[in-house]
Amino acid sequence: MRTARIAFTLLACLAMANVLAAQPSNRKTKVTFSGPFEIPNPHVKSGVMTLPAGTYIFTLVETPADRHVVRVTDMQGKVLSTIMAIPDYRLNASSKTVMYFSESAAATPVALKSWFYPGDNTGNRFIYPKVKAQALAAQTNQPVPSYSSAEINKDTPVQVQMPTKTEVAYSPQVFQDVDAKDTAGADGEAVTSASNPAAGTLPKTASPLAGYAMTGFALLVAAWLFRRAGIAASAR
Repeated sequence: MRTARIAFTLLACLAMANVLAAQPSNRKTKVTFSGPFEIPNPHVKSGVMTLPAGTYIFTLVETPADRHVVRVTDMQGKVLSTIMAIPDYRLNASSKTVMYFSESAAATPVALKSWFYPGDNTGNRFIYPKVKAQALAAQTNQPVPSYSSAEINKDTPVQVQMPTKTEVAYSPQVFQDVDAKDTAGADGEAVTSASNPAAGTLPKTASPLAGYAMTGFALLVAAWLFRRAGIAASAR
């Protein structure tokens, strides 16, 4: 029994390694929005910009331990905003990219809340300037991460604006109850050189042949372990 557990653990670890190797580190994604939406933009006076309906590219350009940097461009590659984000979490991964939105009043742009790449439980929750975050928290009855300085960078303190008009220190646990019920979003697709030649070439990932070889080797090891366990059991 112990031998079987070791074999299954080995197979599971190799399968997980193959999945991770197949995912591009920049999580480049093309998303088409059917209506106008808002994103943070620290380079404009209000700290927020509204983009019209259309197709945009989201790219993860840097991932420090507690901050993520996301670049938003149009289909021609023009940079529209570079957004600081914090790690976000969800219980169930999806086979598609999902963009979550904050609720908004009728005929007004929705605020982009978070972005998850296909297969990932960890995503990116966008940080809004304090005034906008306070308004979103009151409007959506949900906590919203915020910053209060003139600019935001990897060292800027992040607070959370609560629906109760209070401010608390950032903690992933603040968002857990809301995230467990969050289902509203928009699907996107991972960008590849075949689907979007103008978007550039993605970083090379591990060849699937190497993954197949590793899996085959793991199966051989597992078979040998099972056989050895069977011989040992029959000899008792």
